[in-house]
Amino acid sequence: MTDTTPRTDTPPPVQPVDLEAERRAVGPALEEAVLNVLRSGRYVLGPEVEAFEREFAAYAGVAHAVGVASGTDAIAVGLRALRVGPGDGVVTSPFTFFSSAGAVAWIGARVQLADVDPETALLDPERAAAAVDGTTRCILPVHLYGQLCDVVALRALADERGLALLEDGAQAAGATRDGRSCGTVGHAGTYSFYVTKNLGAAGEGGLVVTQDEETAARLRRLRDHGSPAKYVHDEVGTNSRLHALQAAVLRTKLPHLEAWNERRRAVAARYDDAFAGSERVRPLARVPGGVHAFHQYTVRVVGAERDAVLARLAEQRIGAGVHYPRPVHLQEAARGWGYGPGDFPAAEALAERVLCLPVHPFLADADVERVAGAVLDAAGRA
Repeated sequence: MTDTTPRTDTPPPVQPVDLEAERRAVGPALEEAVLNVLRSGRYVLGPEVEAFEREFAAYAGVAHAVGVASGTDAIAVGLRALRVGPGDGVVTSPFTFFSSAGAVAWIGARVQLADVDPETALLDPERAAAAVDGTTRCILPVHLYGQLCDVVALRALADERGLALLEDGAQAAGATRDGRSCGTVGHAGTYSFYVTKNLGAAGEGGLVVTQDEETAARLRRLRDHGSPAKYVHDEVGTNSRLHALQAAVLRTKLPHLEAWNERRRAVAARYDDAFAGSERVRPLARVPGGVHAFHQYTVRVVGAERDAVLARLAEQRIGAGVHYPRPVHLQEAARGWGYGPGDFPAAEALAERVLCLPVHPFLADADVERVAGAVLDAAGRA
């Protein structure tokens, strides 16, 4: 009998994120948590959000956690809670997602950029110190790709100059440095729970953490129109309240986060072994004393055309990405900030070379080997 089954040599795709596998891993508990909120009729803030805030605060080792509507709002509300306002300078990174600097500009503050360490892509404390001037009110380090900046050095700088330190931990849920989580060294720290993050909501969500009770109280007011009590408004705030449905999703996933991050580290270790000794594929350096959360596994493509490597991977259905192809200061929206090409050479070089590979916790070992082999092959031929 003739076999009429269609045959194909096309390999299955390797996705940068596998939300379906994540949902299966969480199981029926996720659906039940959402249904419980629907049955409760308490959809905005309320007991579900309060429970998540307590649980995340305990996980991160902070006294207070305040849920907001998104990671971007977490930065904007966090800055305002730390008394940053129109005209105040905020020193931050030119190599990150635009929302970090964008939130600064959105509240009317002045974006002051300082270049990153070319080996880690993290804000460099010495360059940050050089960017501080008489208008500076805050330093906003970005914990890029899942590892923490040198927040001890940055806190020392902030204390010396009388500045606030707000940590942007949008990509750093579960990361530590010298045993400290995001937000435990600065005056406050922010998290994003966008759907693709290590701890992702069913859409958007954010959080600000702090050890300071007064800052926490102001965060709660600012997220709710500056209101300490119903129909009482002490200052002008905004509407950035975390929804109970998102809190329920996050509460269900939070107990899995450590195991998921540990798997990310195991995937990263396989990549490290595969790329050891390669002159063309060089992983970013790891910080001393750090535990990486590997929101992204990022390499620099050297001596080859990065975009050509990316195209070859796409042909093989490998979902690599570039985070980020254009530095903050070269975006059209930043035209009025006073910066231009050549001002931040480390950030600009990284934008031309970085390549982010699939690193989610549901990757099979065989997929990791396939991706690594394809990258090495493509970099050798591009």
